[in-house]
Amino acid sequence: MEKQRIAYIDQIKVFLTCLVVAHHAGQAYGNTGGVWLVDDPAKAEFLRSFFFLNASYMMGLYFFISGYFMFFSFTRKPSTTFLLDRFKRLGIPLGVISIGVLLPLNYIDSSSDENIVVFFVESYIDNPPMGVGHLWFVACLLLFTLIYIILYSLLSRLKVNVPISFKSYSPILYIFSLSVVGYFVRLVYPIDHWETWLVPMEVAHLPQYFSLFILGAIFNSKNWLDQITTRLGVSYLFAAMLVFVIYKFDFLPLEGLFIETLVECILCVGISMGVIVLFKKFANTMAGFSKYLSDNSYGIYILHLFVVIIIQKLMLDLPMNGTIKFLIVSVFGTLFSLAISHVIRKNKMVREII
Repeated sequence: MEKQRIAYIDQIKVFLTCLVVAHHAGQAYGNTGGVWLVDDPAKAEFLRSFFFLNASYMMGLYFFISGYFMFFSFTRKPSTTFLLDRFKRLGIPLGVISIGVLLPLNYIDSSSDENIVVFFVESYIDNPPMGVGHLWFVACLLLFTLIYIILYSLLSRLKVNVPISFKSYSPILYIFSLSVVGYFVRLVYPIDHWETWLVPMEVAHLPQYFSLFILGAIFNSKNWLDQITTRLGVSYLFAAMLVFVIYKFDFLPLEGLFIETLVECILCVGISMGVIVLFKKFANTMAGFSKYLSDNSYGIYILHLFVVIIIQKLMLDLPMNGTIKFLIVSVFGTLFSLAISHVIRKNKMVREII
Protein backbone atom coordinates (compact mmCIF):
# COMPACT_ATOMS: atom_id res chain seq x y z
CA MET A 1 0.00 0.00 0.00
CA GLU A 2 1.27 3.41 -0.90
CA LYS A 3 1.96 5.78 1.90
CA GLN A 4 -0.06 8.59 0.29
CA ARG A 5 -3.15 6.39 0.28
CA ILE A 6 -2.91 5.99 4.02
CA ALA A 7 -2.53 9.77 4.35
CA TYR A 8 -5.94 10.72 2.99
CA ILE A 9 -7.68 7.87 4.80
CA ASP A 10 -6.03 9.04 8.02
CA GLN A 11 -7.30 12.54 7.29
CA ILE A 12 -10.82 11.17 6.90
CA LYS A 13 -10.44 9.50 10.29
CA VAL A 14 -9.57 12.89 11.82
CA PHE A 15 -12.55 14.49 10.08
CA LEU A 16 -14.93 11.81 11.37
CA THR A 17 -13.57 12.11 14.90
CA CYS A 18 -14.21 15.87 14.90
CA LEU A 19 -17.66 15.23 13.42
CA VAL A 20 -18.47 12.79 16.24
CA VAL A 21 -17.52 15.48 18.77
CA ALA A 22 -19.77 17.99 16.98
CA HIS A 23 -22.59 15.44 16.81
CA HIS A 24 -22.47 14.90 20.56
CA ALA A 25 -22.00 18.64 21.17
CA GLY A 26 -25.31 19.22 19.42
CA GLN A 27 -27.25 16.68 21.46
CA ALA A 28 -28.11 19.24 24.15
CA TYR A 29 -29.44 21.73 21.60
CA GLY A 30 -31.44 19.65 19.14
CA ASN A 31 -34.09 16.96 18.95
CA THR A 32 -31.97 13.83 19.26
CA GLY A 33 -34.68 11.21 19.35
CA GLY A 34 -32.60 9.44 22.01
CA VAL A 35 -31.38 10.04 25.55
CA TRP A 36 -28.87 12.72 26.56
CA LEU A 37 -27.72 13.90 30.00
CA VAL A 38 -28.00 17.61 29.24
CA ASP A 39 -31.18 19.21 27.88
CA ASP A 40 -30.54 22.89 27.27
CA PRO A 41 -33.64 25.04 26.62
CA ALA A 42 -31.65 26.87 23.91
CA LYS A 43 -32.28 24.98 20.68
CA ALA A 44 -30.98 25.12 17.11
CA GLU A 45 -33.46 23.87 14.51
CA PHE A 46 -30.83 23.12 11.85
CA LEU A 47 -29.41 20.38 14.09
CA ARG A 48 -32.28 18.09 13.13
CA SER A 49 -30.96 17.94 9.56
CA PHE A 50 -27.37 17.85 10.85
CA PHE A 51 -28.14 14.77 12.96
CA PHE A 52 -30.00 13.09 10.10
CA LEU A 53 -27.10 13.54 7.69
CA ASN A 54 -24.50 12.48 10.25
CA ALA A 55 -26.41 9.37 11.29
CA SER A 56 -26.71 8.28 7.66
CA TYR A 57 -22.99 7.88 7.01
CA MET A 58 -20.73 9.00 9.89
CA MET A 59 -20.32 5.78 11.85
CA GLY A 60 -20.70 3.61 8.76
CA LEU A 61 -17.73 5.33 7.15
CA TYR A 62 -15.88 5.04 10.46
CA PHE A 63 -16.42 1.26 10.39
CA PHE A 64 -15.33 1.14 6.74
CA ILE A 65 -12.05 2.88 7.54
CA SER A 66 -11.57 0.70 10.61
CA GLY A 67 -12.02 -2.42 8.47
CA TYR A 68 -9.61 -0.99 5.91
CA PHE A 69 -6.88 -0.41 8.50
CA MET A 70 -7.67 -3.68 10.26
CA PHE A 71 -6.88 -5.68 7.12
CA PHE A 72 -3.64 -3.74 6.67
CA SER A 73 -2.57 -4.82 10.19
CA PHE A 74 -4.06 -8.32 9.93
CA THR A 75 -1.98 -9.27 6.89
CA ARG A 76 1.29 -7.95 8.30
CA LYS A 77 1.30 -9.45 11.79
CA PRO A 78 1.23 -13.00 13.14
CA SER A 79 -2.28 -13.95 14.31
CA THR A 80 -1.37 -13.96 18.01
CA THR A 81 0.36 -10.60 17.78
CA PHE A 82 -2.56 -9.14 15.85
CA LEU A 83 -5.14 -10.36 18.39
CA LEU A 84 -3.11 -9.11 21.36
CA ASP A 85 -2.76 -5.75 19.65
CA ARG A 86 -6.52 -5.55 19.04
CA PHE A 87 -7.32 -6.41 22.64
CA LYS A 88 -4.79 -3.85 23.83
CA ARG A 89 -6.02 -1.07 21.56
CA LEU A 90 -9.73 -1.80 21.92
CA GLY A 91 -10.23 -3.95 25.00
CA ILE A 92 -8.20 -1.91 27.50
CA PRO A 93 -9.88 1.48 26.80
CA LEU A 94 -13.26 -0.26 26.76
CA GLY A 95 -12.63 -1.92 30.13
CA VAL A 96 -11.09 1.14 31.79
CA ILE A 97 -13.85 3.54 30.68
CA SER A 98 -16.82 1.22 31.18
CA ILE A 99 -15.74 -0.31 34.50
CA GLY A 100 -13.48 2.38 35.90
CA VAL A 101 -15.49 5.48 34.92
CA LEU A 102 -19.02 4.83 33.66
CA LEU A 103 -19.88 2.09 36.15
CA PRO A 104 -19.25 4.12 39.33
CA LEU A 105 -20.87 7.24 37.79
CA ASN A 106 -24.00 5.33 36.75
CA TYR A 107 -24.10 3.48 40.07
CA ILE A 108 -23.94 6.68 42.10
CA ASP A 109 -26.49 8.41 39.88
CA SER A 110 -28.94 5.52 40.17
CA SER A 111 -28.94 5.41 44.01
CA SER A 112 -29.32 1.66 43.61
CA ASP A 113 -29.30 -0.68 46.62
CA GLU A 114 -28.00 -3.55 44.51
CA ASN A 115 -24.48 -4.91 44.60
CA ILE A 116 -22.34 -2.95 42.15
CA VAL A 117 -21.43 -6.11 40.22
CA VAL A 118 -25.11 -7.02 39.80
CA PHE A 119 -25.83 -3.42 38.82
CA PHE A 120 -23.14 -3.52 36.12
CA VAL A 121 -24.39 -6.79 34.62
CA GLU A 122 -27.99 -5.58 34.60
CA SER A 123 -27.13 -2.18 33.12
CA TYR A 124 -24.87 -3.78 30.50
CA ILE A 125 -27.56 -6.23 29.40
CA ASP A 126 -30.82 -4.40 30.08
CA ASN A 127 -29.84 -0.77 29.53
CA PRO A 128 -27.46 -0.55 26.60
CA PRO A 129 -25.50 1.50 25.75
CA MET A 130 -25.27 3.06 29.25
CA GLY A 131 -22.82 0.35 30.33
CA VAL A 132 -20.21 1.36 27.74
CA GLY A 133 -21.42 4.81 26.62
CA HIS A 134 -19.93 6.08 23.38
CA LEU A 135 -17.47 3.18 23.39
CA TRP A 136 -20.18 0.96 21.94
CA PHE A 137 -18.28 1.62 18.70
CA VAL A 138 -15.08 0.20 20.19
CA ALA A 139 -16.98 -2.82 21.56
CA CYS A 140 -18.58 -3.49 18.16
CA LEU A 141 -15.22 -3.03 16.45
CA LEU A 142 -13.68 -5.67 18.68
CA LEU A 143 -16.57 -8.06 17.99
CA PHE A 144 -16.51 -7.41 14.22
CA THR A 145 -12.76 -8.06 14.16
CA LEU A 146 -13.19 -11.43 15.86
CA ILE A 147 -16.00 -12.36 13.47
CA TYR A 148 -13.86 -11.33 10.49
CA ILE A 149 -10.96 -13.51 11.65
CA ILE A 150 -13.28 -16.50 12.06
CA LEU A 151 -14.83 -15.98 8.61
CA TYR A 152 -11.44 -15.41 6.99
CA SER A 153 -10.00 -18.58 8.55
CA LEU A 154 -13.06 -20.63 7.58
CA LEU A 155 -13.08 -19.44 3.96
CA SER A 156 -9.33 -19.97 3.70
CA ARG A 157 -9.58 -23.56 4.94
CA LEU A 158 -12.46 -24.27 2.54
CA LYS A 159 -10.42 -22.58 -0.21
CA VAL A 160 -13.40 -20.45 -1.15
CA ASN A 161 -12.47 -17.82 -3.72
CA VAL A 162 -15.35 -15.64 -4.85
CA PRO A 163 -14.45 -13.74 -8.05
CA ILE A 164 -15.71 -10.22 -7.39
CA SER A 165 -14.83 -6.90 -8.95
CA PHE A 166 -15.77 -3.26 -8.45
CA LYS A 167 -17.86 -1.59 -11.14
CA SER A 168 -19.32 1.90 -11.35
CA TYR A 169 -22.76 0.42 -10.63
CA SER A 170 -21.59 -1.72 -7.67
CA PRO A 171 -22.56 0.95 -5.09
CA ILE A 172 -26.12 0.93 -6.48
CA LEU A 173 -26.38 -2.84 -5.95
CA TYR A 174 -25.07 -2.39 -2.42
CA ILE A 175 -27.56 0.43 -1.72
CA PHE A 176 -30.58 -1.63 -2.69
CA SER A 177 -29.33 -4.80 -0.97
CA LEU A 178 -28.63 -2.89 2.25
CA SER A 179 -32.00 -1.12 2.01
CA VAL A 180 -33.91 -4.39 1.78
CA VAL A 181 -32.00 -6.00 4.66
CA GLY A 182 -32.20 -2.82 6.73
CA TYR A 183 -35.95 -2.51 6.13
CA PHE A 184 -36.71 -5.98 7.48
CA VAL A 185 -34.38 -5.47 10.45
CA ARG A 186 -36.07 -2.17 11.32
CA LEU A 187 -39.51 -3.75 11.24
CA VAL A 188 -38.41 -5.52 14.43
CA TYR A 189 -35.70 -3.20 15.77
CA PRO A 190 -36.47 0.49 15.09
CA ILE A 191 -33.84 3.24 15.19
CA ASP A 192 -32.64 4.13 18.72
CA HIS A 193 -33.59 0.67 20.01
CA TRP A 194 -30.53 -0.94 21.60
CA GLU A 195 -29.80 -4.57 22.37
CA THR A 196 -26.86 -6.34 23.98
CA TRP A 197 -25.72 -9.12 21.66
CA LEU A 198 -22.39 -9.84 23.36
CA VAL A 199 -21.83 -6.07 23.04
CA PRO A 200 -24.33 -3.18 23.07
CA MET A 201 -25.47 -2.19 19.59
CA GLU A 202 -28.22 -0.28 17.81
CA VAL A 203 -29.53 -3.19 15.76
CA ALA A 204 -31.22 -0.97 13.15
CA HIS A 205 -27.78 0.12 11.91
CA LEU A 206 -26.06 -3.26 12.34
CA PRO A 207 -26.38 -4.28 8.65
CA GLN A 208 -24.75 -1.02 7.57
CA TYR A 209 -21.98 -1.07 10.17
CA PHE A 210 -20.97 -4.72 9.79
CA SER A 211 -21.16 -4.78 6.00
CA LEU A 212 -19.07 -1.61 5.69
CA PHE A 213 -16.49 -2.99 8.10
CA ILE A 214 -16.16 -6.11 5.93
CA LEU A 215 -16.15 -4.00 2.76
CA GLY A 216 -13.34 -1.89 4.21
CA ALA A 217 -11.20 -5.02 4.49
CA ILE A 218 -12.20 -6.14 0.99
CA PHE A 219 -11.45 -2.74 -0.53
CA ASN A 220 -7.99 -2.89 1.03
CA SER A 221 -7.30 -6.41 -0.20
CA LYS A 222 -8.51 -5.62 -3.75
CA ASN A 223 -7.16 -2.04 -3.96
CA TRP A 224 -10.65 -0.95 -4.98
CA LEU A 225 -10.27 2.58 -3.64
CA ASP A 226 -8.08 3.24 -6.68
CA GLN A 227 -11.10 2.50 -8.87
CA ILE A 228 -13.25 5.20 -7.29
CA THR A 229 -12.39 8.14 -9.52
CA THR A 230 -13.06 11.73 -8.52
CA ARG A 231 -15.79 11.96 -11.15
CA LEU A 232 -17.49 8.78 -9.92
CA GLY A 233 -17.32 9.77 -6.25
CA VAL A 234 -18.57 13.32 -6.84
CA SER A 235 -21.40 11.98 -9.03
CA TYR A 236 -22.62 9.73 -6.22
CA LEU A 237 -22.22 12.59 -3.73
CA PHE A 238 -24.28 14.93 -5.93
CA ALA A 239 -27.00 12.27 -6.35
CA ALA A 240 -27.09 11.73 -2.57
CA MET A 241 -27.43 15.45 -1.85
CA LEU A 242 -30.21 15.72 -4.43
CA VAL A 243 -32.07 12.86 -2.75
CA PHE A 244 -31.55 14.51 0.65
CA VAL A 245 -33.06 17.81 -0.54
CA ILE A 246 -36.03 16.10 -2.21
CA TYR A 247 -36.71 13.95 0.86
CA LYS A 248 -36.05 16.50 3.59
CA PHE A 249 -38.00 19.34 2.01
CA ASP A 250 -40.92 17.18 0.80
CA PHE A 251 -40.60 17.95 -2.91
CA LEU A 252 -42.08 14.52 -3.57
CA PRO A 253 -44.54 12.51 -1.43
CA LEU A 254 -41.91 10.08 -0.15
CA GLU A 255 -42.64 8.42 3.16
CA GLY A 256 -42.67 5.08 4.92
CA LEU A 257 -40.05 2.90 6.57
CA PHE A 258 -38.60 1.47 3.35
CA ILE A 259 -38.23 4.93 1.78
CA GLU A 260 -36.55 6.23 4.95
CA THR A 261 -34.17 3.26 4.95
CA LEU A 262 -33.45 3.64 1.22
CA VAL A 263 -32.73 7.37 1.57
CA GLU A 264 -30.35 6.69 4.46
CA CYS A 265 -28.48 4.06 2.43
CA ILE A 266 -28.20 6.41 -0.57
CA LEU A 267 -26.80 9.12 1.69
CA CYS A 268 -24.42 6.69 3.37
CA VAL A 269 -22.88 5.47 0.12
CA GLY A 270 -23.01 8.77 -1.75
CA ILE A 271 -21.52 10.93 1.00
CA SER A 272 -18.91 8.31 1.88
CA MET A 273 -17.74 8.04 -1.72
CA GLY A 274 -17.68 11.81 -2.03
CA VAL A 275 -15.66 12.23 1.16
CA ILE A 276 -13.17 9.59 0.02
CA VAL A 277 -12.47 11.13 -3.39
CA LEU A 278 -12.40 14.72 -2.13
CA PHE A 279 -9.96 13.90 0.66
CA LYS A 280 -7.88 11.89 -1.78
CA LYS A 281 -7.68 14.87 -4.12
CA PHE A 282 -7.33 17.73 -1.62
CA ALA A 283 -6.05 16.23 1.66
CA ASN A 284 -3.58 13.58 0.59
CA THR A 285 -0.72 14.62 2.85
CA MET A 286 0.06 13.91 6.49
CA ALA A 287 2.52 16.21 8.22
CA GLY A 288 2.72 18.80 10.96
CA PHE A 289 -0.58 19.60 12.66
CA SER A 290 -2.58 17.13 10.57
CA LYS A 291 -0.32 14.29 11.70
CA TYR A 292 -0.59 15.53 15.28
CA LEU A 293 -4.38 15.40 15.03
CA SER A 294 -4.24 11.93 13.49
CA ASP A 295 -2.00 10.65 16.28
CA ASN A 296 -4.50 11.95 18.85
CA SER A 297 -7.77 11.10 17.05
CA TYR A 298 -8.37 7.91 19.04
CA GLY A 299 -7.64 9.71 22.29
CA ILE A 300 -10.04 12.49 21.32
CA TYR A 301 -12.75 9.93 20.57
CA ILE A 302 -12.31 8.15 23.90
CA LEU A 303 -12.20 11.34 26.00
CA HIS A 304 -14.54 13.74 24.23
CA LEU A 305 -17.88 12.64 25.69
CA PHE A 306 -16.93 13.61 29.23
CA VAL A 307 -15.45 16.91 28.09
CA VAL A 308 -18.50 17.76 25.97
CA ILE A 309 -20.98 17.03 28.76
CA ILE A 310 -19.01 19.11 31.27
CA ILE A 311 -18.94 22.10 28.89
CA GLN A 312 -22.66 21.68 28.13
CA LYS A 313 -23.45 21.71 31.84
CA LEU A 314 -21.28 24.77 32.45
CA MET A 315 -23.09 26.63 29.67
CA LEU A 316 -26.57 25.49 30.65
CA ASP A 317 -27.71 28.80 32.18
CA LEU A 318 -25.80 31.16 29.89
CA PRO A 319 -28.07 33.48 27.84
CA MET A 320 -26.97 32.35 24.38
CA ASN A 321 -28.86 30.84 21.47
CA GLY A 322 -28.48 27.16 20.67
CA THR A 323 -26.38 27.64 17.55
CA ILE A 324 -23.70 29.65 19.38
CA LYS A 325 -23.61 27.14 22.24
CA PHE A 326 -23.32 24.28 19.77
CA LEU A 327 -20.36 25.92 18.02
CA ILE A 328 -18.60 26.70 21.31
CA VAL A 329 -19.06 23.17 22.67
CA SER A 330 -17.93 21.65 19.35
CA VAL A 331 -14.74 23.70 19.15
CA PHE A 332 -13.72 23.61 22.80
CA GLY A 333 -14.86 20.02 23.23
CA THR A 334 -12.42 19.07 20.47
CA LEU A 335 -9.59 21.30 21.71
CA PHE A 336 -9.81 20.25 25.36
CA SER A 337 -10.06 16.57 24.40
CA LEU A 338 -7.00 17.06 22.19
CA ALA A 339 -5.12 18.72 25.04
CA ILE A 340 -5.92 15.92 27.49
CA SER A 341 -5.01 13.29 24.92
CA HIS A 342 -1.71 15.10 24.29
CA VAL A 343 -0.87 15.08 28.01
CA ILE A 344 -1.75 11.45 28.75
CA ARG A 345 -0.03 10.21 25.58
CA LYS A 346 3.26 11.48 26.94
CA ASN A 347 3.20 8.22 28.89
CA LYS A 348 4.68 5.51 26.66
CA MET A 349 2.29 2.81 27.87
CA VAL A 350 -0.74 5.00 27.18
CA ARG A 351 0.66 6.01 23.79
CA GLU A 352 0.91 2.35 22.76
CA ILE A 353 -2.81 1.96 23.49
CA ILE A 354 -4.31 5.19 22.18
